[in-house]
Amino acid sequence: MPTRYDVFSEIIEYAPCKAKDLPFKKPVYVHLNKLVKEGLIKKTNSTYVPIKNEHTFLLFKIIKYCLKNGLGYNKILSKNMPLVIRELFKSAPNIRPLRLKANKENTELMKYLEENQFVLITKKRPKKGIILQHQLFGYVLKLSGISYKFSLTKFKNIQEEVFKLKSNPLNPFDDKIFQFLTGSAQLEGGTITSGETRELILKDIYPDKPKKDIQMVKNLNEAMHYVLENLDEEILAEHIKEINKRVMFSLHRGAGKYKLVQNKIQGNPTFKTASPNKVPKLVEEFCLMLKEIKTKKECLMKLGYIHNEFQRIHPFSDGNSRTIRMILSWVLLKHKIPLLVLKMGCFDEYMNLTKLSSRRDDERLMKLFHHLLIHESLLE
Repeated sequence: MPTRYDVFSEIIEYAPCKAKDLPFKKPVYVHLNKLVKEGLIKKTNSTYVPIKNEHTFLLFKIIKYCLKNGLGYNKILSKNMPLVIRELFKSAPNIRPLRLKANKENTELMKYLEENQFVLITKKRPKKGIILQHQLFGYVLKLSGISYKFSLTKFKNIQEEVFKLKSNPLNPFDDKIFQFLTGSAQLEGGTITSGETRELILKDIYPDKPKKDIQMVKNLNEAMHYVLENLDEEILAEHIKEINKRVMFSLHRGAGKYKLVQNKIQGNPTFKTASPNKVPKLVEEFCLMLKEIKTKKECLMKLGYIHNEFQRIHPFSDGNSRTIRMILSWVLLKHKIPLLVLKMGCFDEYMNLTKLSSRRDDERLMKLFHHLLIHESLLE
């Protein structure tokens, strides 16, 4: 049964439209009347159009973001979500506050936020964790007329717990791999969900999504196969070029080749990358640094540095972030550490610590990665 937000979403898509133009099998007049009453849409004769105001603008942004990134906007727009968000920020590290725990819908919303990494679990019993800042939270609270100032998320020191993590051997059909591929693609604007990634890779079923998005996931899968096939080898410059060649196959003519001109980070003009003439030497030094990592502990303590150092070099014209996420996977799996899966809830924090950062902070990025590794292990 469609919700009023489903109806609102379709009116945005088809407006101006009549009720019969909407792609629902059942009549939705009750929802249409409610949307009119709430001042979200306007009816002229028998035609409906969305009303342009701040409220509908915010609602549209939330729905658009959720549709693009495979989130359920009905969950995010639940009437209880503003309360859940506010209480979680107030009560963290307690992520099962009494005010929310007794209500089944609140519990389901909290679990949904955990499943998508908006909330990261650090301990199961009693349930403890942290809640990450995300633009969606701001939209939801503003939509509800709630003024709330987010403070910087405080990461716990969970090194000892991370050192104890164990990784089972991965195969190319493991769910974690599909989640990893999906997250890496979505960070680059891809719209394919984890379920669609699985169907695409295993059954060759193509989702109704842009060809570029489909190609991006297929490329990432090819690069992951390459990583798994070469897992026991030392990571060399030629391996890194091959990874970039695979992730950018048919997407960029410079795939697998070092950049020839200085590149800039879109949306962050202050982010400085290495000049093209310095790239070969810097990549060689980067590979030597990876070779010197001998233990699991050393690997985990250098995760932030590895990621940020490669992004600062930015050796290729495009696909650098996808390439370093593959390299990071190689390093982790090589040292018997679980695959690092990134989901929608951590994207804002991750991006602000990497290519959108105003100041390099390897330690904070390392702590984010540690929390993600622990969180995913506790979700299982």
